[in-house]
This record gives sequence, C-alpha cells and structure tokens, in this order.
Amino acid sequence: MKRNALLSLSVLSLTLAIGCGDKPAESSSTSSTQPAKPAATEEIKQAVSKATEEVVAEVQKQAKAAYADLSQQLLASTKGASDELLKNISTDLGARVQKLSESLKTNEGLTQQLGAAVNALLGNQDGEAVGGLSSLTAAKLTPEQTTLAKEVYNAAAALVTQRNFSSVEGMNTDVSQLATAVWKGNYTEALPPLQKLYSQSTLTPQQKDLLGATFDRFMPAGWKESAGKLQQGLDALKGFGK
Repeated sequence: MKRNALLSLSVLSLTLAIGCGDKPAESSSTSSTQPAKPAATEEIKQAVSKATEEVVAEVQKQAKAAYADLSQQLLASTKGASDELLKNISTDLGARVQKLSESLKTNEGLTQQLGAAVNALLGNQDGEAVGGLSSLTAAKLTPEQTTLAKEVYNAAAALVTQRNFSSVEGMNTDVSQLATAVWKGNYTEALPPLQKLYSQSTLTPQQKDLLGATFDRFMPAGWKESAGKLQQGLDALKGFGK
C-alpha cells in the first residue's frame, strides 16, 4: 500500500506539471488571441502514463495475491472434513473466486463485495455470504463477468447446502443431489430435492430462512408453498395407512 501511495503521488506531481507549466511571455497586444502552446513535453506525458500503469499493475498484483489467499483458505476450511463432495465443491469454488477476482481487476467496490462474501463463507456466516454473492450477480458487469459471478454463486450455494443440511436425518442423498444440481447451475433439477428438504418438519426456522436466502431468487415463485402442500399430502398418506 505504501508503494501505491508513492506511485500515486508521482502521477499527481507529473499531472500538476502538465497543467501548471510556465506561461509563455506575451510579445504583442494580439498574443492573447493566440492559443497557448502546451507546456508539457512528450517526455512528461510518457512519464505520467508509465507511472499510472505501474499503479494499476501494483493494485492488480495485490488483488490477485489476496484472492489467491482466500481461495487457499476455502480449500483449507474443508481439509479435515470426511465429506468428499464438500471438499470438491470448496476446491472448485476457490478456483472460481480467483478467476472472477482477476476479471474484476481494479473495480474496488465489486472486489470488496466479493471479498466480504468469501470471508463470510469462511466465518460460517452463510446467509450473509449468499446475499452478497447474489447481489454481485445482479451488478453491472460484462457478459463474461456475469457468467463468472453466477458460477461463483452456484458453487457457493452448493457449499452452503452441503455444509448445512447433509446431516439432516434421512436426507443425505437428497441434499447431495440438490448440492450437485446447484453446483452445475441446474436449478430445474434442484427443485424437487429442495422442496423435499424444505418440507422436513425437523428443520429449524433458521435453516428454512437460509434455504430461502439461497434459493428464492433462482426458483419459481411459490416453491415454498408447493413444498408445504407436498408434505401435507405425504402426511395424509401416512395417516391413511395407519
């Protein structure tokens, strides 16, 4: 950061030199009507350009290193887990995060938003994380960046799903199917296991809120109500069989 400040100061000094060059002497009363000659030399312009490029390059270098570190932290966060699907999702998410961060480059606002979301994931603040990443997919991005942002979101949603719900009794297979479908970005395939999971009576309100935060934006309206009706039907069938 200190190097960035010094480089920025260099750019500012050279820019001031361009705008505040020596004023040419007026040789006659008509000289005021003549356009002033540029005070800056070609060498100064080139120096400004070079200094600016150095600042940008340094910022990009630091951003790349920071997100490479976040990617490694994501991988390390599941290193001791026995869940192979969780490990694979985490590894893939780290690679996707790094790729998106390199694409965003010096867009400070969006890179900070991405970093905050990843740090939330690392801190098990999953609702906050999916909220931040969801907002990122809706930001003003290039088509390539939009695709990358969605891929990051899909992997993060899969990670959140597998990490929080694979231990729900009797739902391990369904949760794995849900996480895998979301990871691939196939929300149509994800809907049936999601509704089945959401309808489980053992889920806490917090768990249901997390499912809503993760999937509401990408699922058809009314998916929760449909899940509830499905469970009512299943309960009725159980009662009929008694």
